[in-house]
Amino acid sequence: MPNKKEKEALREIAEEVDTFDTMLSALVELLEEKGILTQQEWENRIRQKIEKAQKLTSYREIQFQDKR
Repeated sequence: MPNKKEKEALREIAEEVDTFDTMLSALVELLEEKGILTQQEWENRIRQKIEKAQKLTSYREIQFQDKR
């Protein structure tokens, strides 16, 4: 079970992720309003990037691999 410091750190990270999500959503909405990008184009691009990334070793995997 996580201790109090770990819970606080997780909470801070979650709040940062929420903030980034809000910022990204606002940016995409603005691009849609200006006719630069559609929601479907955005979702397709995300899907393509995720599929491509799944084929590669991520920096995070290397950074946090178990170093025993």
